[in-house]
Amino acid sequence: MEALEYNFPDGTYKFITMSRSVYTIIIKNSQVFLNRKRDELRGKELRMDTENIEVLNPFRIEVGQPAILALQPLNPEAAFTTRITTPVVKISQEN
Repeated sequence: MEALEYNFPDGTYKFITMSRSVYTIIIKNSQVFLNRKRDELRGKELRMDTENIEVLNPFRIEVGQPAILALQPLNPEAAFTTRITTPVVKISQEN
């Protein structure tokens, strides 16, 4: 796959970034969740790693470009938290 969008059919999708982080996107019933696993050797730990975080924005993730996502905020007074990844190197759909 060369791109992934928020309005794709329900399912589980993965993308890998240049920093070797593995992100899982779960689309179900018009809701989207993100789950990240970092590269244990080089990766930096980010908030809520390995937990599902709701994605709040319409997005298009493309190979060769960073993914830019608005996520459910930690602070209840905030509207969202922005996550910007290193460039995406691979996108796939899981079975």
